[in-house]
Amino acid sequence: MKKLIALSLMVLVGIAVIGCDKSTTTVTTASTTTTTTTQNGTTYTGDICEIDPFDPSCVTQDNIVLSYADWGDQEINQALIAAFEAKYPNITVELRQDITGSGAEFTGNLINAQAANVLPDVFAIDNVPTGIANGMLLDVSEYWDMDSDTDSIYPNIADTANYNGLRLAMPSFQFIKGIYLNLTLLESYNITIPDKDWTYDEFIDLAIEIRQAGLNDYVYAIDPWYGDLDFEAIFPTQDDANVGYQTFDGTSFHFTSQAWIDAYNTKLDLWDQNVVAAYTEEELAVLGDIWPWYEGLVGMKIDGSWNLWMVDDMYDEKGIEVGFWPYPGGSAGQFPPTILDFICVSSQTEHPLEAYMLAKWMTWGEEGWLARLDALDERGDYYLDRYPIADFPEVWSQASNYVDYIEGLRESINLLEYSKPDVDKWLPGYKQFWEWASNEENDYFTRISEGLISPEVFAGEWETKINQLIQDALAEISQNN
Repeated sequence: MKKLIALSLMVLVGIAVIGCDKSTTTVTTASTTTTTTTQNGTTYTGDICEIDPFDPSCVTQDNIVLSYADWGDQEINQALIAAFEAKYPNITVELRQDITGSGAEFTGNLINAQAANVLPDVFAIDNVPTGIANGMLLDVSEYWDMDSDTDSIYPNIADTANYNGLRLAMPSFQFIKGIYLNLTLLESYNITIPDKDWTYDEFIDLAIEIRQAGLNDYVYAIDPWYGDLDFEAIFPTQDDANVGYQTFDGTSFHFTSQAWIDAYNTKLDLWDQNVVAAYTEEELAVLGDIWPWYEGLVGMKIDGSWNLWMVDDMYDEKGIEVGFWPYPGGSAGQFPPTILDFICVSSQTEHPLEAYMLAKWMTWGEEGWLARLDALDERGDYYLDRYPIADFPEVWSQASNYVDYIEGLRESINLLEYSKPDVDKWLPGYKQFWEWASNEENDYFTRISEGLISPEVFAGEWETKINQLIQDALAEISQNN
């Protein structure tokens, strides 16, 4: 439940009336601060700190220092920090830039900082279970549960990083996985540009058409997702509104489902048809030391919105026009696959409430997002590469100014309330499963590529293993925290 049991009925009413068509009056006496809120003709009165525990008058009045670190845009981070300090003038925030790198490297440097007892109070992390195993994450469920803004987070996202009631990380941003489309290449071969509400069958047909047209020009159809196609993770989610990423249903994976097996076989078939960009040594000897996608030799690229910079750079440097099409849908519709980032409060912090407030401000919170959009506007940015995880109408209204610069982006954003988020950074046991599948003893991927084992055979083995690893990891978290 989103309300603490210990709160009184008056507090519940006070929280419930925060909405539209209301007026609020705050009165401070020598002993207490009260808020009178009028909505729809009814007046409620209560202690302001019970109605809004994050009001500046309710947090510590001592001068304190917090520290923050992530691998994002440090100029924007500093602008958000300045806005946070303006609202909470007794809190100074140090932007830590000694935690270097990104992704796994950044997390490794966090572990080093923890060993030296200098963890930032708030930090991003690329793998929440790693942080849990190292004891560096604070359970912020106390603050999350009393924060009425968490009710606005989309349910499919709010449920992530919740470990049997322990909130050891918070989702921060969602990035869109889509299809970068080389419009210049398609037009040069007189290939019809697909509609944005396309299906994965149309995507596959287009891939084959591109490869056939460009066969003598060293042109391939698809630059894959981190070296491989992602069909089994995404296609089943497009054919059933109730199926999640990699068939995860919130507790288990279902690799033995026919949808997952069919998607995996479709992936293998496209590889066999040689439409996926896997340049041979002979081809690269002719082409030289280049990035074929960036040079315009690949028709489509499966990638995330964090690489939207390619759209401008490829046009400015190469004259190549690129769009960012929504990921193709299936029989149930289009459900954008999204990649989640996470923000954490340090187990070493001396100011947990204020650290939670800073974490929220720098990532998913409404006020922080409005400050972020103001900073982007002042800097002259044209697009967003990450998106809110909550239904804050004012935020989305302002964000709409950044969705039309790149063709296809608006169509994905319009579908975000139906997104299917990934599990990579937060689900315990998931990373260990892929390590198990690829280790020298099992070596599944070599056997798959050589045709020695089929999805019909290994799906059951994988399903049993991954579900066991996840259940064991969740039980361990509950036992140790």
